[in-house]
Amino acid sequence: MSKKKTKKIKTLKLRIGFFYHDLLNLYGDSGNVRALAFHLREQGIEVQIDRLALEDPKDIASYDWIYMGSGVERSLILALTDLRKYKAEFEKAIEGGTYILTTGNSFELFGKEIRMPNKTYPCLGLLDFSTEYKARTVHDLLLPYGEEQLVGFENHSGVTVENKETPFLRSEDRQEGVTKNHFTGTYTVGPLLVRNPFLCRELVKNLILTKDPNYPLTEGDYTVEEEAYANSLNWMTETKLS
Repeated sequence: MSKKKTKKIKTLKLRIGFFYHDLLNLYGDSGNVRALAFHLREQGIEVQIDRLALEDPKDIASYDWIYMGSGVERSLILALTDLRKYKAEFEKAIEGGTYILTTGNSFELFGKEIRMPNKTYPCLGLLDFSTEYKARTVHDLLLPYGEEQLVGFENHSGVTVENKETPFLRSEDRQEGVTKNHFTGTYTVGPLLVRNPFLCRELVKNLILTKDPNYPLTEGDYTVEEEAYANSLNWMTETKLS
């Protein structure tokens, strides 16, 4: 009796690197990793998450998405010391279009330098901007992102100066963050992808189609996130936050 051949289903695997999960995770930043992994798995994707600490070896080229959150100044400088060992690898990743998201003050590490009141720290110099520490900024954030409105929260002393990169967000009266290829840096802290489901949808789609342009995407269920986003947007619009 001949055995009936079954068609093998192609599986897709994506690898996430959560850098300095124990140092740079002040505002529930880990929610970004959890949300992205959830919606990737919803699409039938196998997801591997590597939560990397200072002492862990880091194979930059192996990751489809790299994430860093926010931290206190001491933690930021500790991360910078470790990142310097991987400068060449990160340069290849940024130039090669690896998807990288850095929220809070972690994107400062990729610029030229951080000028704190008592000391200046040379950074990776992979992006053309510097950071100068001034008075602390703490407030909710509402800025245009394409045809959408991004909601968030910022709490930082760093100010982006001498920026020759493209801002992540911009309005008539301010610019925020930096982008280059698929690198995104923003002072918006916390679960950015949860609070702005359109960002999560976009990232899920881009990561999958970069890996396999013919992958059969589904809509995904963002009902809870969209309801929360609508409530936040309504409240911020009513109180005229910007």
